[in-house]
Amino acid sequence: MKACSALLLLASAAACAPIVTHGPRVEQGITGYGTMGAGKSLCPPETCETILVPQLGAGVRYGWAATDSTLGFSAGFTYSAPVVSSELDLYVQAPGSPLGLDAGAGVLAAGTHAMPYVQLGRMRPNGSGWYTTQGYAFLARRQIEIVLADNYEQVEPRYWAPTVAYRTGGPYGMHFYVTGAFGTAWKYHPDEPGVRTGRQPVRTVMTGVVFDVRRAHPRRPAMSAPIPAVAPPPAAGQPR
Repeated sequence: MKACSALLLLASAAACAPIVTHGPRVEQGITGYGTMGAGKSLCPPETCETILVPQLGAGVRYGWAATDSTLGFSAGFTYSAPVVSSELDLYVQAPGSPLGLDAGAGVLAAGTHAMPYVQLGRMRPNGSGWYTTQGYAFLARRQIEIVLADNYEQVEPRYWAPTVAYRTGGPYGMHFYVTGAFGTAWKYHPDEPGVRTGRQPVRTVMTGVVFDVRRAHPRRPAMSAPIPAVAPPPAAGQPR
């Protein structure tokens, strides 16, 4: 739970990267989960000062499963360190697809970041399957020390976050994911917060795991047309 705090002390502009902790299919009922991971920058520190690490925390989510004709919904909360990066996750799943695909869209929101995203995948009845998440992250502006200088500047990262993940089957599942961060961190002088002084690339690859535990709960039945009433047969001896 202290990974992000430690990196803030070791790096010039460490930031907890938002990570979606579920697949595209909403499961009915309560799910508890934990998430952790690590990241590696794809460019040298002198050109990429922004260091990203995946969220490290635990959370709970409640879902209302989709049917062939109705939307699915889920709402989750992840507690992570530092506390200000704890996030709310709201997600809507599209009704059943004739191709057997699960798809939806959502948003992660925290004090340090926000990320709208879409998901698409093919999840089996036992909960296993491959899926992708495509998000665009907006990280809050943060102050960093300029190396070898006695002053400070601020950076504001914005980046595309593509993810590929696989979940194992069963009520006790593990999501193994690989995600990237490809974008720009705009630089600002602290005395002139509205004026950009430059920019630096954001190029990071992250990998990690999400472990979830689902409480057994039946899925919502599909909506169907009412069965017309059938008149009882006439009693013996009565005309038909």
